Amino acid sequence: MTRTKPMIIAHRGLSGYYPENTLLAFQEALKLPIDAVEFDVRRTKDGMLVVIHDETVDRTTNGSGYVGSFTLDEINKLDAGSWKGEEFAETHIPSLDETLEALDRQSVLVVEIKEPGTELQIIEAVKRYDTLEWINLVSFHANAIASAKKIEPHISCALIGGKSIGASDNTFFDFVHATLGCDANSVMVHYSTLTPKRVHYCHKRFLSVGTWTVDDKNLAERLILMGVDAIASNYPDVMLEAMAA
Repeated sequence: MTRTKPMIIAHRGLSGYYPENTLLAFQEALKLPIDAVEFDVRRTKDGMLVVIHDETVDRTTNGSGYVGSFTLDEINKLDAGSWKGEEFAETHIPSLDETLEALDRQSVLVVEIKEPGTELQIIEAVKRYDTLEWINLVSFHANAIASAKKIEPHISCALIGGKSIGASDNTFFDFVHATLGCDANSVMVHYSTLTPKRVHYCHKRFLSVGTWTVDDKNLAERLILMGVDAIASNYPDVMLEAMAA
């Protein structure tokens, strides 16, 4: 079940160089021989799905406030590029529909459910663009993953684990059992939680192991030797160099 080389996932697009979670970052990522593009989904005040990581627009736009306090039209008017560089001024926050249409099955899409309760709407959008087989739904929320698998049993899903699950082997193994309990196909965990023993534990239970967010070439080489199946990075070009090494 394991690959000879891990999948390389462009985390929020080519976000080391371009404004994260924008069409520009996704399109630039696709110029590299990567395997997948990752992005985050939240819901607006008027019930539309948009691609943004944070709960608020403060960090990545010229606006202020919660994503859920803006309508789609209002959020479209925000400048989501200047924070990264003046050359990216006027870049906007894309809707999920815009993103699915632009990426058009050019790579696997790793879609993070930031807000439980949006999974049905996300899956409906995915089906509209005939991209179900290209999607891996991921979330920190086990209930969202369990719900997604009930809605669409054939969709690929991963449960995300942060640094806290690496406190001990037992803590990590409990997380693995929670992953199996919500019917996910894989784990997506912070790199600091991984050891060869823990990767092997997942593989014995037919779970693929993805890790985030890896930007250091030497770290990537160590993770590759551990046998991880996917690496998410803000600098996927650096990860490709690590794989070549």
